[in-house]
Amino acid sequence: MTRIRISGFMKRYVSVNYNTEEEMIELIERIRDRIDYINFKLDVKSKNLRITLYGPKDLVKEALADINEIVRSVRGILYPDIHGLFSYSVKEIMSFIRGVAIPLNLLMYALEFRGYRAIIDGGYIKTDAKLEEVASLAASISDAYDEMKYLAMTPTCKRLVALYAALRDISIGEAIEDLEALKLIKRENEKYMLARELNQSLKILREYMTSSGVPHESSRA
Repeated sequence: MTRIRISGFMKRYVSVNYNTEEEMIELIERIRDRIDYINFKLDVKSKNLRITLYGPKDLVKEALADINEIVRSVRGILYPDIHGLFSYSVKEIMSFIRGVAIPLNLLMYALEFRGYRAIIDGGYIKTDAKLEEVASLAASISDAYDEMKYLAMTPTCKRLVALYAALRDISIGEAIEDLEALKLIKRENEKYMLARELNQSLKILREYMTSSGVPHESSRA
C-alpha cells in the first residue's frame, strides 16, 4: 500500500485477489454500492482488483474497513470453510428483513429445524444453508412478528408461534390453532402463553415437525 498525504487528504491503494468472475462482479457491485462517501477508482487485472481511495484521512480509513468487511462477506457467501459452512454477516441478513427485528437465536432454531447446521460467530452466521434460504427464513420470521404485534402474547410464546408459522409458511391464526392442538401454548386471562418450558416446547415441536416431514420440505432440493 502507498500513502500520500496532501493537506489532510490521503491516497491509498488496496489490492484484492479474486478466484472467479462471479467473485469479481460481486466485489465490484458491493464496493460501488457501499463506498459512496469518498472518491475511488477500480482497476481490474488478471485475478486482481486494485482499488484507489482518495479523500480525508478518516473517510479513507472507514473505506478500508468497509472494503475488508465486503471481501470477507463475499468470500463467506461464495466459499464454504473446511467444515462446509458459509459465513454470512448478521448485518447483511438483517437487511433482508422488511419490518420487525427478530431474535437472532430464533433464526438459528429455524435453520436447525430445517436440517442445517448453524452457529453465531461474532458478527457472522455460519451455516451450510445458502444465503437465499437464510434470508427467506429471516424475512418470514419478521413477517410473523409483525402479524402478532397487536396480540396479547408472552415473548416466549411469540417466539414459538413465529418459528412455527415461518417454517410452515402459514398464518399466525393457523399457527396458534396447531400449537394449541399440540398443547404447546394456551390462553389464560385473554393472553397467549407457553403451556410448558420453551426448550421442552422446542423439542416437542421438532419431533412433531420431523415426523410430519415439515423441516426438509423446502431446504434440500
